[in-house]
Amino acid sequence: MEKLNLGVIVAKIDVQNQVEGVHIVMPEPIFYKELARSAAKHKIDLYIFSPSEWTEQGLYGFRLYGNVWRREIVQLPDIVYDRCFFTNARQRQACEDTLDAIKRKKNYKLFNNNLPSKLMVYEALRTVEELIPYLPHTEQLSKLSIVPRWLSIYTDGVVVKPAAGMHGKGVLHITHDRTTMQYVIRGRNLRNERVDACFSNELNALKWLYRFKKELTYLIQPYLVLRTEDQKPFDIRVLMQKDAAGVWQLTGSMARVGFSNGLTSNIHGGGEASEPFPLLAAKMGDYKAERLLNKIHMISGQTVSAIESHFGRFGELALDFGITPQGSIWLLECNSKPGRQAFSGVNNNLENERPLQYAKHLQQRVTANQIVI
Repeated sequence: MEKLNLGVIVAKIDVQNQVEGVHIVMPEPIFYKELARSAAKHKIDLYIFSPSEWTEQGLYGFRLYGNVWRREIVQLPDIVYDRCFFTNARQRQACEDTLDAIKRKKNYKLFNNNLPSKLMVYEALRTVEELIPYLPHTEQLSKLSIVPRWLSIYTDGVVVKPAAGMHGKGVLHITHDRTTMQYVIRGRNLRNERVDACFSNELNALKWLYRFKKELTYLIQPYLVLRTEDQKPFDIRVLMQKDAAGVWQLTGSMARVGFSNGLTSNIHGGGEASEPFPLLAAKMGDYKAERLLNKIHMISGQTVSAIESHFGRFGELALDFGITPQGSIWLLECNSKPGRQAFSGVNNNLENERPLQYAKHLQQRVTANQIVI
């Protein structure tokens, strides 16, 4: 079998010209170095590239030599591992245009399909009877008049968040105090800065929300009490990956714990990762903690199968679960580009090994002219 060319596309690579030479700043520096070192052991030619590296001369990529990234001309990828995290529409379009241009030169395979909007994923999962009890009620925030109606139903308030993933940015918790008649809004803006606002009437609250969300598509959900005893928000992130045989496996699960009285537990927002069992056992006892984790892992397997049946082939997916103080499980989100901070070093670097194993499996199936599943 020919050597596998695995191209990892990112939205941007920062190349800095300094006195001592060129300095390369990768968007996920630790992850990509670990991935490149593992790829060398698998005899995979792995390189990182961005849209700006597609030129008339061909594709330039960054390969790791020792501890240093070097930019050089590379062969077109057999498989593309999409790790583009966009900060604007222009970046998204540039990545799409680059992949289309490369596709016209070489018929590569994508490691992962892209997930559509959170609402489309929610609606797809709602078609699976076994998953319905774990899905919080979700609607598009098409009209701001929805908010007061929802607040009259859900006494703990509502959460509004961008339909596209923002690493916890732009998420708000809105409550209506029926005693003081005040509307209280807290969360983080799109610059990841803390937001605290209070309004004495509905109209002013909705005007503020209109300016806040701008033209972005937002979703609304009931606020779920998902906190530790010291009022830190937490969730359980499960990483599901395919192995060398193309079979879904549970790579690991980690608890993500946010700031005290914060709204999200996202690592990008300052949250920390910890082992889930001790956290749950301290709240509910060993027996119930073990049962909850086993249940979450079972739901995870059902979820990735449902996602593939609706949206095509994937190599890895991260799933976020919330657990209420009463022990109810809620599937909060699915992510096709999971960050690695929470799983660094899990199971002897298995979270970085499995993408490479599955990439080799993909290449073998394509070479054998078999249908890739």
